[in-house]
Amino acid sequence: MRCRVHEATRSKSRRSRIGPEALRAAVLALALGCAGGPLGLEAADPMHQELERLEAEQHRMAEQARLSEEAAAAERERNPQTFEQRLQQGDQHLAGGRVGEALWEYAAAHRLDPEAAAPRVRLGYVHLRHEPQRAQPLFESALELDPDYASAHTGLGLVLLASGEKDEGTRHLERGVELAPRSAQAQAALGVALDQTGQGERGIAHLEAARELAPHDGRIINNLGVAYLRAGDPARAEPLFRKALRQDTRDAVLRTNNLGMALALQGQFEEALELFRRGGDEQAARNNLGYAHFVRGELERAIVEYEKALVAGGDASVEVVRNLEAARRKRRDHSRGRPPAERVPIRTPEEAPEAIGNVPPSEAPTPPRGVVAERPSPLDPSLEVPAEGAYPSEDPWLRPAPPGALDPDA
Repeated sequence: MRCRVHEATRSKSRRSRIGPEALRAAVLALALGCAGGPLGLEAADPMHQELERLEAEQHRMAEQARLSEEAAAAERERNPQTFEQRLQQGDQHLAGGRVGEALWEYAAAHRLDPEAAAPRVRLGYVHLRHEPQRAQPLFESALELDPDYASAHTGLGLVLLASGEKDEGTRHLERGVELAPRSAQAQAALGVALDQTGQGERGIAHLEAARELAPHDGRIINNLGVAYLRAGDPARAEPLFRKALRQDTRDAVLRTNNLGMALALQGQFEEALELFRRGGDEQAARNNLGYAHFVRGELERAIVEYEKALVAGGDASVEVVRNLEAARRKRRDHSRGRPPAERVPIRTPEEAPEAIGNVPPSEAPTPPRGVVAERPSPLDPSLEVPAEGAYPSEDPWLRPAPPGALDPDA
């Protein structure tokens, strides 16, 4: 059927009698296939009426939003938010995983008090893991304003460790513990640093202290397990890794591999292999098991597992070949009467080969994709809330935050 509205809109005499509203209705009618409608030529199209209702609703909602924003702006002008309120709102946004809103509130707090250290420290922790170079000046400027800000010392220490400045980084971490001995995060950060710089006994002491302060923090529990594993005590590490996996799902692959290594070093190879498979592909699993045999001094079995890893194929073939060559060289040295190393301690991928006891760097196998300490975080959803007053009142960042996606670098 021909469209009467179309005919009407093409007629000069009829177009001159159509007002703006009628013209608008005609355009809508054309869009709907010219089924008649508001010009009175045919019965109104129900779809056209529906579109009009939707448009009216959109206008109403837009106006409501405008009025609401104007009212909120007027309220903010009458009762401006305080510095403390801005920080608190920023923490709440961070707890809910709304990093952008948290950054905005911290920036607003800074504008209210440019000489305060707290907003700088909070911003520093948000950037700590992914952009440590961006976090460093924030921590440093906070310490210029407040030299005894414990969290700033801990954050700066972690940044310096990440950039290879171990001595200076450890010094700041130790200062953080001095200022806030009841901070689980400060204790854990120092414990991991000491353990990774060859001071395992001291590191374990601080990690144990951190666990006492936050017994349900899965990250601290895992790091303590790594310290015991590296100290040659897989039996003590095993229950810690199991508990860390029960606490939360953070870094589950890493913790699963760590548990597998603790079991393999105790000779429980079948269960260890299954765990390694959960944490990676077949090649990675066999490579990890080969590493465990190497650490135990079982060179023939290590070679077999490395060969199986090569047959399985995967992205780590170069690493596996290097490990296989290291195991074969060590076997040849034994056959020639070269005295073996007393022990091949566990190491982490970040450590240089020279850290492996008496094993020359050229013969040190690449460590598995596990046995890695998780970086301490200033916030963690698994923190147990301590008694009131357990944290220094002058350092609110060290207090436990509410449940939620609390880790700004996850």
